[in-house]
Amino acid sequence: MRKSLFISYLLIYVFSASFNYFFVKFGLRYATPLGYMAIRYAIAGALLALAAVLINGKYYIILNRDLALLSLFSSLSTALWAYGLVYIDPGSSAIFGYTMPLFAIPLSILLIHEKPRTLNVIGALIGFVGVIIYGVSSIIRGVSLIGTLLTMINAIFWALYSIYFRKLGNNDGLIVVSNMFIVGSAILTAMGLLVDGLREFTGIEWVPGFIGNLLGTSIVGGAVLFLVWYLLVNTIGVANSTPYIFTVPALTLTLNYLIMGIQPTVPEIIGSVIMFVGIYLAST
Repeated sequence: MRKSLFISYLLIYVFSASFNYFFVKFGLRYATPLGYMAIRYAIAGALLALAAVLINGKYYIILNRDLALLSLFSSLSTALWAYGLVYIDPGSSAIFGYTMPLFAIPLSILLIHEKPRTLNVIGALIGFVGVIIYGVSSIIRGVSLIGTLLTMINAIFWALYSIYFRKLGNNDGLIVVSNMFIVGSAILTAMGLLVDGLREFTGIEWVPGFIGNLLGTSIVGGAVLFLVWYLLVNTIGVANSTPYIFTVPALTLTLNYLIMGIQPTVPEIIGSVIMFVGIYLAST
């Protein structure tokens, strides 16, 4: 039963995460990145709050510095990821975004004084070699350098908010993530008003294409994705779950070809394989 649950949760997680890149990429045709992500965060936060009440029978607001920083770093990560997707394809975004564990190691040392094992450090170095190979090859192919840099910076903030998620480990995971989404929605709204003014929301084209992608990224790529991650972690633990999530970039590259017709070059495939090996070693 435990094994079948793990397989079910993993499949839902991987497909939800991979399709989310396309929900956001296609939804950005109709909205500004910050407005789109602010609405996504609000919907996902509300749904996860409801899930917390139904599963645990309780809900509460966390008011402390760690939750504020978690929400800030998550919002910055999401904003940079969405802006990056304006310029690059979902497959490249997944590859560059999933470099997060490589940044998490040095940041964990600095912020929470974790001591990595030798294998983790070796894995991080191998992973960065793969990233360089993939990055150079993709830029030669024509992938935007701006989009690449934005997505790589997004990975740094992803690593930061992952660390703060761990610092809030004494709280219920669903409530932490729901709080993060709700506070993050307010942050993204404020950022959008500063950058885009009222166009953040008035410029949205509420056509079926946008509504479908918004619901996809809010429900499938938001509430479902984080709920399944919560269930997956509670089934086999964080350490055992983490290495498996790196099937997401591999599936996203496959979908990139099937949906958008973008075929990775041989150097890109080699670079991504080296990166996956390094990340696996860094995460075990």
